[in-house]
Amino acid sequence: ASTSTLQRRLRLGYGRAARILDMMQRDGIIGPPDGSKPREVLKRPDWLEEVESAR
Repeated sequence: ASTSTLQRRLRLGYGRAARILDMMQRDGIIGPPDGSKPREVLKRPDWLEEVESAR
């Protein structure tokens, strides 16, 4: 996950994309920044389905 990827795919500005990544890190979805490398994704792709089915 990276700021530039969010900017391109979702057509966002830098500030909004960076804020989304910060929230995703806070919630444990992605890892912390590591220089210029993309952040590590910590949750499996089916994670959201598990959360929704638990409701």
